[in-house]
Amino acid sequence: MLARWNRWLQNHSRWAGALLCVLTFVVFAGTLACQFVFDDIPQILQNPFITNLSFWRRIFLGSVWSFRGAGEHDNFYRPLQFLTYWLLYRAGGPNPALFHLFQLLLCAVTVGLVYRLGRKLLHNDLAALAGALLWGLHPQHVEPVTWVSALPDAGAAAFSILGFLLFLRAERAATGIASYALAALAYLPALFFKESALSYPLLVLVYWFFLPGSSTWKQKATHWLPFAAAGAAYLAIRITMLGGFSAGPGVWKISRQTLMAALGVLGQHAKLFFWPVHLSAFRVLELGPSLRSIWPWLMLLGFAAALLARRQEPILGFLICWWGVTLLPCLDVRLVSFPVADRFSYLPSVGLSLALAYLCLVKLPQLFPLAQLAPTLAGLLALAATTCAVEDVRLVPTWGSNEALWSYSLRASPNAAIVHLFQATLLRTRDANAVGAEQEYRTALRLNQASVRPLAGLTYECYLGLGQVAQMRGRSPEAVNYYENAVRVAPGHSPAYKLLGALYFPHGDYRKAAEYFTTAVRLNPQDVEVRFFLGTCALKLGEPRQAVAQFRAARQVDPTYIQAYEAEARALEVAGDTAEAARVRALEAKR
Repeated sequence: MLARWNRWLQNHSRWAGALLCVLTFVVFAGTLACQFVFDDIPQILQNPFITNLSFWRRIFLGSVWSFRGAGEHDNFYRPLQFLTYWLLYRAGGPNPALFHLFQLLLCAVTVGLVYRLGRKLLHNDLAALAGALLWGLHPQHVEPVTWVSALPDAGAAAFSILGFLLFLRAERAATGIASYALAALAYLPALFFKESALSYPLLVLVYWFFLPGSSTWKQKATHWLPFAAAGAAYLAIRITMLGGFSAGPGVWKISRQTLMAALGVLGQHAKLFFWPVHLSAFRVLELGPSLRSIWPWLMLLGFAAALLARRQEPILGFLICWWGVTLLPCLDVRLVSFPVADRFSYLPSVGLSLALAYLCLVKLPQLFPLAQLAPTLAGLLALAATTCAVEDVRLVPTWGSNEALWSYSLRASPNAAIVHLFQATLLRTRDANAVGAEQEYRTALRLNQASVRPLAGLTYECYLGLGQVAQMRGRSPEAVNYYENAVRVAPGHSPAYKLLGALYFPHGDYRKAAEYFTTAVRLNPQDVEVRFFLGTCALKLGEPRQAVAQFRAARQVDPTYIQAYEAEARALEVAGDTAEAARVRALEAKR
């Protein structure tokens, strides 16, 4: 029976692949109704590199958060993520449905690529279909499919799989290095979507370890050069733009604690693949319980079994190691904010999905050739696919809005500091609940300090929030103290200086406010609100020309900022330049 189904699929592989893509689209179609949430808002709606047509070159010149100023140092150089946003913004403006549609189509096409990959690796269309179906509908993938800011994971996976497909074609065609160069060229965009794609050249070596083929290792070294060159080119560009490989100190000094944390993360990712319950974007790594669980040790045992059975089961061994190799860049807790995020498993789980399908639909029937086994396996497959699809449909709305996301995350990850941080922000801004907000901010500080890797940025945001709560209560000295604590935590970040300036501004202390606003502008020249405040201070202090410079800079960053045009015109009139004021008002009228 299984053989008959397999033959049918061999004759209808294109239809099967198309059906997989359509099924993925239908199951995740609810994402089209989702709004921008969490990082989507600053990275798209508040990002002048996206909203301003003329700033597109800056996308390539810094890290992911560089639009917030030079003080925002991070490890993420992902220009294709923001170039995609820039193009989508040009096509449809700040319309979340368009961004979600693009990402959904990309993920649906990637499911088709996984099916093709499975056909080439497993030489069994039924197992390839089952593996691709499991991968496409796995509940862990709700996050990378539904969250716009997970585009780096979706883009890196798509181009990595495409590159590996072309690599396999080059292996079987034996046409020379040009075919391998084409595969490397197809893989190259993955690096500029997400740096974790650096594991790809290692994946090629692991493939050769398990399936050496007929070529010599000298020939393999030649064939591997294009992939090494792609990685080297990316690293050269990355180091040039970021000023180094990593913003984190001591990245090459790996301690025992770092290794133990990596083992705990490995186990948690394995557990979530085989038992995807209580999924959350902000899951906390509890190192002790993770290491005491069976999961990290099972995976180490699995890797050992794959190595020992290399000659008997090379495909199965390679697919298990695919998971470990592609997950490797995400195991260092020093370099990631949320080490057990579902999106990190998007590409790695290709290996486990295909391995599981191969084991169930190829190896088990060989070991137990029972006639009744085929319908049983088919029934289990249908049940698993249906269960996954139902869970996907249930989880997609949790990404529908910030309120829905934080409400769900608070239930799923009650020990996550960042969830309490944003719950506090909702209580402060939406409900004007100062008491509840303060309690949540302090909870977030406590949980962050107790975590495996305390985040300075989270501490910074908590101090800002506590300062704003103090302002709500009319306690200005207390607010100043919190803002100054934030400055000590991250002196290169601008928001604390902005809030300090805004604290003095309403009281008429324009000189003191201007000092803080000047620092904020120096750290983040793209903050139009700070420039407007600084320009207003200059005007109040009798410095109209300086005011003009700030208002002009604000409208150049955001050409739709109408208030800046009017303020600049007034400042020009105060400075006695009525002709230039009339020209600026004419520009305003065209907006």
